[in-house]
Amino acid sequence: MKHYCLILFLIICGAMQTIAQSVDIKPDYTTIRFYSKVKDYKKGVPDIEKIQLKKADLNKIVSLLGEDFYTDKEITAITDKVWLALIDPKKFDYVFKDIAVQSIPNWNKKNFKGEIVIEPNPFLAKWTTSQNDIIYFKEALGQLLTHFKLMAYSEEAKDTKKALKRMFATENYKFRPIRGNDWPSFYLNSVNAVINPKKLTALMSNFDFFICKSESTDTLIELFAKMDWHFCLPEK
Repeated sequence: MKHYCLILFLIICGAMQTIAQSVDIKPDYTTIRFYSKVKDYKKGVPDIEKIQLKKADLNKIVSLLGEDFYTDKEITAITDKVWLALIDPKKFDYVFKDIAVQSIPNWNKKNFKGEIVIEPNPFLAKWTTSQNDIIYFKEALGQLLTHFKLMAYSEEAKDTKKALKRMFATENYKFRPIRGNDWPSFYLNSVNAVINPKKLTALMSNFDFFICKSESTDTLIELFAKMDWHFCLPEK
């Protein structure tokens, strides 16, 4: 009887851990001071017609990157949230304030006064300051997929290594140490040497990258290209 109870307990713990992976923890807003450097936000909404990406395409991206880590219901929910951020950043900031805040890189970093100072409308501000709508779409999608641990951004190899530990696809892998002449593309190439035998592949575009099943690379490249975002294998 004790043996069966232990098995049941382990199953419940595993289920709780899986659920916890996709649950957003509410920030402690008593420690946050909201301040915007943006004087006048853009009016209206971004022109989603400027790209060929449809909501079904976005759902496919989230599914291909997250099907091993999220349930179908969670993938649909993530798709709905990301799509709202693309078509109406102001509404996204209001409806999903916690995600908008926590998706900001180093959102909880304190300044010299010990304060956490955050833009009150992160995605509306991002859209306002972006050079054009297409750049906004890329930045918003990348930021949110990074928040959900399906994508990453790094300008230095050491940050690439850290990002790989935060991503669901590679959090349990061990990769080589950073070398003096490393660059994100060089490091990701060495990562591919480790994960390719496991039928996984790292693709990158400038400093953005993600890990996917090798059989999904062509499909994902085509889907991202619909928003003029071109991913490829990292340079050797």
